[in-house]
Amino acid sequence: MIVVIASAGYFLYKWTRGSTAAWKFIPTNAVVVITSEHLQDSTYVATEAGMDIKRLPLLDVASDNLSLLNLFATDKKRLHNFLKAKTVSYSYHPRTSTEWGVLMYIPVTEEEKTWLSSPQNPNIRALHHNFQNRRITDIVDRNSRPLFSYLVEDNLLIVSYYGDLIEDAIRASSLSIQSFRLRSKFSGIDDSDFGTSIYLRNDAWKSVVSPDNAIGIYTEFARNFPSYQDFHIESKLGKKGNLTLKSLGADVPDYYMANILKDIPGIPFAGHKHISQQTSFLYRSAVVDKDAFKKEFLKWHKKHKSPAWDKLKYYISAESNLLIDNLGSELILCQLEENNSISDGKILLAEFSNYDKLRPVLQKLARLSNSESNASVDQYQGYDIYSVPIPELPSGLYGPMFPGFPRSYFTYIAPYLVISNNSQVLQNYIVDYENQITWKQSPEYDSILTKTNSEAQLSVIVNLRKAQTRAGNEGFKKYSDLISKMESVTFQCRYNGDNAFPEITFTPKKRQTASKVLNRTFLNIDIEWPDLFDTELTALQNPVDGSSEILLTDKQNNLHRTNNLREGKTEVIAKLDGPIVTNSYKVDFLNIGRQQRIFATARTVYALDEDDSTVVTTFKGILPSSADINALYAIDGGDDGSNRFIIKTTAEELFIWESVGKPVRRLNSSVAFQNIQGPVIALNQIGNKGFIVTQKNGKIYVLRENGSVRQNFPVDILTRSESAFTWTQDPTTGQPEIVGVSVSGELISINMDGKVTSRRQLLRPEPGSSFKIVADRNSLDWILVRSVNSKIAIINKDGKELFEIKDILPNSVIQYHFFGVDNRFITIKSGNYTTVFDMSGKRLGDKAIPSEMPVRLTYQPGYYKLLIFSRSEKKIQVWSVKLR
Repeated sequence: MIVVIASAGYFLYKWTRGSTAAWKFIPTNAVVVITSEHLQDSTYVATEAGMDIKRLPLLDVASDNLSLLNLFATDKKRLHNFLKAKTVSYSYHPRTSTEWGVLMYIPVTEEEKTWLSSPQNPNIRALHHNFQNRRITDIVDRNSRPLFSYLVEDNLLIVSYYGDLIEDAIRASSLSIQSFRLRSKFSGIDDSDFGTSIYLRNDAWKSVVSPDNAIGIYTEFARNFPSYQDFHIESKLGKKGNLTLKSLGADVPDYYMANILKDIPGIPFAGHKHISQQTSFLYRSAVVDKDAFKKEFLKWHKKHKSPAWDKLKYYISAESNLLIDNLGSELILCQLEENNSISDGKILLAEFSNYDKLRPVLQKLARLSNSESNASVDQYQGYDIYSVPIPELPSGLYGPMFPGFPRSYFTYIAPYLVISNNSQVLQNYIVDYENQITWKQSPEYDSILTKTNSEAQLSVIVNLRKAQTRAGNEGFKKYSDLISKMESVTFQCRYNGDNAFPEITFTPKKRQTASKVLNRTFLNIDIEWPDLFDTELTALQNPVDGSSEILLTDKQNNLHRTNNLREGKTEVIAKLDGPIVTNSYKVDFLNIGRQQRIFATARTVYALDEDDSTVVTTFKGILPSSADINALYAIDGGDDGSNRFIIKTTAEELFIWESVGKPVRRLNSSVAFQNIQGPVIALNQIGNKGFIVTQKNGKIYVLRENGSVRQNFPVDILTRSESAFTWTQDPTTGQPEIVGVSVSGELISINMDGKVTSRRQLLRPEPGSSFKIVADRNSLDWILVRSVNSKIAIINKDGKELFEIKDILPNSVIQYHFFGVDNRFITIKSGNYTTVFDMSGKRLGDKAIPSEMPVRLTYQPGYYKLLIFSRSEKKIQVWSVKLR
């Protein structure tokens, strides 16, 4: 009892002392109000990563406006002393839909008032005008162009780039409008013990996270947070651990999920093994009492009106209640990183019990709601997948917090009912879950939400590196310090009755690289190999632990392997019938929980499996053809969820190897393909499975699984293409469409009915410009490349130029390397040297890599280390660059 009374007394005291912000003068249209005694400091950093607090979202605007004071005087020391140890207030006011005007409120002494009356800068002039009997000073330059305005009133210097805002401040002080919600909510808080305090309207976050960035999810989820929010940073900042901005409390918003959760305590997160490492945004609601949640949820759902729910009841009547009656108390929505075909992949995890009873109902729903029988049910790695074409079904089930599902794909991985907006996304999720490529195996995310504010009912986790690459990411680019030093940002909200306590936690990256190592190129090892018989370098990586190895064949066709990249010793692991002539892969082809090495010689495709005792077993695929093999493409979509392989011969024949237990079969016997532009792309969606084959003459084929040509194909784009067409998902319909680029730069889209739906000409700055798509080795992603003379430009999928490199020698080789959306690289071999770039055009490493043939790259995410494998002067060389 004593503790409760003492705690209540403390908060009452905090509220009665009042805020240090200059509320009297702040105009009523303020979106953000900040008070801080540190933003003017030369350094204001937190955590062992040294994150600059002055560059955090929202605070950066205030910090930038302080530079205005440099115009007052040229004496920097005097300006420093003028601001030292002062609590400065800032208020932000809308000027346009994308711009804020800022007012600053700085305490001044009588001596400083005299100094301010005549600024000591020969490059400016002071003019004056009166407003409501107050004298406002307007500063202009030598050409009479306005610079800023200010007013000294009540021992405050009120200054802004915009003179009309000074007048608004005067109005605010004289009217004392009580309807100013920020003032009425927070002016009573005592924030004097904090180093920085932020008060804002919820809509202020739109300047930080573009609504496009989260495709509508963020906007709905943010409605669970208070309409008016306060965040405070402690005066003494720790150099260890996270930086947390805490709230003293605000009103719970009137939103459906907040009302359901507000009287039930939250619960720590324990489902890390269910979250794919492809997740860029995670949204979670969870409470401890399932019965209490169910009672409140069903009471809300009974009143909830939704066309999707009506459609569901139309198909399965009362059985539709099974989907909500067995719902648990945890809902998680994962927004995934982009890849070549899907820019808006989502995974919804709904805690669910009694799935055995639901399973026949889902099967019935999929059958009744689909017009085509082959588009309703599929199986992948032992998991049933049910396709339900009811638009926005998750919103009908769980409310408007879960939009963006034009079609829903269901499966069950205990204890969650798993719903995706794309069958390929769901299959990728299953692969990550089965191969344990999840947050549980990630040192950055394996303990997230287990301790911090564990009673919070709502949480949003943002993987900063993945989030910045999403569509609509312009808002993230200006926070380079935050992104380079922080791994994630966590937004949480804890409800306690009618009070809501939002919180923001910045988690630094766990490993900080010394500057003498960061972005420097180091030669790890030289492997003497005088005669290279293989057509391509073979460097493979274990996707689970990031370890790398090199494969080489000798004159006797013995296959040597070195996985000790410190000593470079090789060992013979197999006997082949010739040197390696294709790309090589490391995937779980046997579907047994470990990876096999897959590659081809001119006559045979090999799969090498190595067990825990290092015993290597060789599996072979023999082509029913006399032509030599010249390309091998990894595709997905096997019967058991494993990879498959397309083999191309010098005679332009295509074959498929689906498993080691099946013979290699000819993919198509009726078409004599000509000049196939690799790679062959797999289209792997329920009802739309097949292969995309592109010819140089502009004919685009879509083959069914059995190899027959799909109706209305091939499509002739009536111009040449020097690269393969691929596919993407239409976010509005959820349906795939074929996309590619002609050699002259037309970006072309084709629907599954064989109709060209769009042709858009990309920018051709010079007449000789040629365009092509460059896919990564595993066909997981692609970019566009424009080349002319000695210049190469890298272009994103929307046709926007990312960067251009000049002075490239003839016969250059451009490669794209995709290791997740936050780790993408371009290599350009020009002459006998290769340079590595990131997707902004920044050169990685401090030297070019000697390379007589195209390099290979692997990436070790746990160490942020890029390994580069090259061939030079009769040696195989391994180079490394530490990126973060």
